[in-house]
Amino acid sequence: MSYDIKVLSAGASCKLNMTCGSIIAERTGGFGKAFRETYIYASKITGEWFELVKEGSPKILGSFDVCDFDFDGGEHEPSWRTGKAAEGHYSLVFRSEELFSDFRLVMRQLRNMSPSKTLIFLARLQDNEQNDVCGVLTLDEFLALIPEKRIYSNICYIIQN
Repeated sequence: MSYDIKVLSAGASCKLNMTCGSIIAERTGGFGKAFRETYIYASKITGEWFELVKEGSPKILGSFDVCDFDFDGGEHEPSWRTGKAAEGHYSLVFRSEELFSDFRLVMRQLRNMSPSKTLIFLARLQDNEQNDVCGVLTLDEFLALIPEKRIYSNICYIIQN
């Protein structure tokens, strides 16, 4: 099962990739029809989309070397979901404290690039994707939820400061 970490810096215009420690924020060339139809909200916001990858990792791995999902912890049902099947939502976990530290830095840089200080975060697990949105969190609130295993796959998080 493949997955990737996507971050939109809302309203930003950037022509270069960014590196923070061992994490590279690679600009993406946009998304195909399937992504736009699945993630309706996220696909309508303008700005620069980035995929977070580990420096030196093969391209085919995507975000695999940066983080993983806690499959052993089972699937989670976000509290705001009513009447929908709770499938495909797993807790995000980082492979090391160093990678989590680098992740915090890159998220701050991407937020600072945005004129409105807004990010859209999506830990995309390519299985049973749905257009679920959670917001609005500050960046500090969002980062505090990761060690608590309360950031889930296939949910667009609106982060704004």
